[in-house]
Amino acid sequence: MKKYFLGLLVMSMLTFWGCSKSFLDETPKGSLVPQNFYKTSNDLTIACSGIAYQMGACFSLVTPTYFGADDITAKRTGNKIVFSDYDVFVDNNTKASNARMSAYFWNPLYATIKQANALIANYKNAKEATIAQQNNAGGYAYFIRATCYFYLTRTFGNIPMPLLVSTDSLQNSTVESIYTQIVSDLKNAETMLPNHWTGNQQQNGIDILPTAGSAKAMLAEVYLTMAGWPLKQTDKYALAAQKAKEVIDNKASWGYDLLPNYGDLWQIGNKFNKEAIFACYYNNQAPNTGFYNGTEMGPPSLAPAEEGGWDDLFGEITFFKNFPEGPRKAATYQYQYFPNNNPALATDWEHDVQKHPYFLKYRDDVSYNWTTHKSNNWWGSATSYLLRYSNVLLTYAEAEAMSAGPDASAYAAVNLIRARAAGHLNDLQAGLSQTAFRDSVVAERGWEYAAEFGSRWYDLLRTETVAKVNSTRDAGEVPLTNQPDDANHAYYLSPIPITQ
Repeated sequence: MKKYFLGLLVMSMLTFWGCSKSFLDETPKGSLVPQNFYKTSNDLTIACSGIAYQMGACFSLVTPTYFGADDITAKRTGNKIVFSDYDVFVDNNTKASNARMSAYFWNPLYATIKQANALIANYKNAKEATIAQQNNAGGYAYFIRATCYFYLTRTFGNIPMPLLVSTDSLQNSTVESIYTQIVSDLKNAETMLPNHWTGNQQQNGIDILPTAGSAKAMLAEVYLTMAGWPLKQTDKYALAAQKAKEVIDNKASWGYDLLPNYGDLWQIGNKFNKEAIFACYYNNQAPNTGFYNGTEMGPPSLAPAEEGGWDDLFGEITFFKNFPEGPRKAATYQYQYFPNNNPALATDWEHDVQKHPYFLKYRDDVSYNWTTHKSNNWWGSATSYLLRYSNVLLTYAEAEAMSAGPDASAYAAVNLIRARAAGHLNDLQAGLSQTAFRDSVVAERGWEYAAEFGSRWYDLLRTETVAKVNSTRDAGEVPLTNQPDDANHAYYLSPIPITQ
């Protein structure tokens, strides 16, 4: 088996980016520094590999802020309190001291930005590379920087926005200026990234680095968010629809499409697939690989303790009950539980220890035993999807409806998703108002991306419905400590970590 691209030259990149000085106080005649490193196409490949490896650190773990949504919850005991604090909306002073938000979200995202800034500053210096190779590497760095800032500003609001390698003494930038930079970076990426990569940057015919199509799709997602809270720039709906339509109309250029079966997305054998527009890929089987070439998202992270899992998160009851039955729900949630990994003791979620449904997503791995539900490795290789072709369809449907009205093309886009979900889902009701159509698409996004890296949380923020969905919280959940407010946006944003 080939080593995946993320595993290439990781130790070189850790030395290059991770060390501030030599252990020995002598002249560094062979050091890798910008003046002597950015020369060849191989240097650019190494730099991209380092960024990809660091980016993987940002999406290989559960992030507490996502628990404010209604799709996931956590028990309020032990080390799960760091998740539960966000689930029950504790005070901001407590949140600011949340070590997991600092160590596993803020820090790795800014570390990735720093590496992207270095490549942006130096990619043109690789004179031994072709112009196309230079642009591809630069476009990748712009795309990654934009994506990191997109996650950071949606989570924290006003934040520092370093655009150079140095991050010292920076004041916070406004949300509006951050989005202006995100759009600029993605427009650069759109023109600089290739339609397809070559070599190890492709696996099984799938581009594992973002392409020009990825930049267009991410722009559509960004514009959709800008149209909602906090910016409420409603003119961006039309731009979101336009960008999404470009991807839909030209999907063959990048090989994008829906997988026929939703459950296939979560099979380890399909970790490279045509639905992934941008994802973080992991391979814990590669020899001599770094820590973040594996992911802690599965198998045990989302598994119940009685099966040897970690209980990091499980499903909220109201959301689960409202989730339409069918193949999509069956692929999203676990229906049978084997206490002590004994199939003879099989039970259902209402009789498990936490009395909550657990997720199947991320569970499949070479180390997972489906016969006993036993995880034989805490470290998995499941793909972390950040943008799928289904995103493009649903973004187009919502943005088109909000800019031009829910026309036939908007219905066609959302109905493709509903058809795949199958079960008792039919085409979306005809003749819906603009707002009713939008609400239906947002609900569809919730089911499609349940437990996927804050997708539901960020949708609730931009549509100003955090308090609304939490008002239907089931009595079986841990009671809320504080009440979010959709009018004054209380408890919408996370405080910047106190360590920063």
